[in-house]
Amino acid sequence: MALYLTIDQGNSAAKLALWEGDELVEMRIVQHLSPESLMQLMASKPGIDAAIYCSVASRGTDVMAVLSNSIRKVIRLKSDMPLPIAIDYGTPGSLGADRIAAAVGAQQLFPDTPLLVVDAGTAVTYDAVTADGRFKGGNIAPGMNMRLEALHRFTARLPRVEVPRELPTDDFLGHDTTSAMTLGAIYGIVGSISYYKNRLPEGTKVVMTGGWAQELSRLCDFDITVDPHLVSKGLNRILIYNENN
Repeated sequence: MALYLTIDQGNSAAKLALWEGDELVEMRIVQHLSPESLMQLMASKPGIDAAIYCSVASRGTDVMAVLSNSIRKVIRLKSDMPLPIAIDYGTPGSLGADRIAAAVGAQQLFPDTPLLVVDAGTAVTYDAVTADGRFKGGNIAPGMNMRLEALHRFTARLPRVEVPRELPTDDFLGHDTTSAMTLGAIYGIVGSISYYKNRLPEGTKVVMTGGWAQELSRLCDFDITVDPHLVSKGLNRILIYNENN
């Protein structure tokens, strides 16, 4: 069976996944993706047949060059390439590739289902996919750390506050300045998820990914599917789709 490589370059780290068909063989997370680290991976895993690259953080010309020198087929995810979903977006060229991949991954998990796809990382994206597989659009908002940092920078007296690794679940109202800022950031996102879900068609399924997805999903009062590899799964499906079309 063919061996595929997907690379999801985010704002803070890169996820490199190896796939045999739809089966995840190996996942590596690297803080700084360099041509050297990529060549080491390919040397340790000979026989990679095709690769797809998605980046929100860099132009990636050096990464694409390294891949193209060693792998038969290499593609960079763009909105105008063949995709298993349709893109109904006014400016598809500006649509983040990670948002496309997450939408494809969610649609693969729940076909024929209206979806709200939430990626809770450095920023938070909320995207809607129809039951017949059309990306209708979505919104982008600051992530939790960004919200707290903005409160500190753009006010005179609010302190710099770090988001706790384990989010508080016993209260939704702050009892001092630090907890008021923290819970404001947290429930600003939780409330947004609930709002968008309620505005979308009945039966909409919420699928979340990103570094804060697991913690935030516990604070919502409805079922949420959390998949930390959602973007990588979407990339793999897009790669297979392009291999077969």
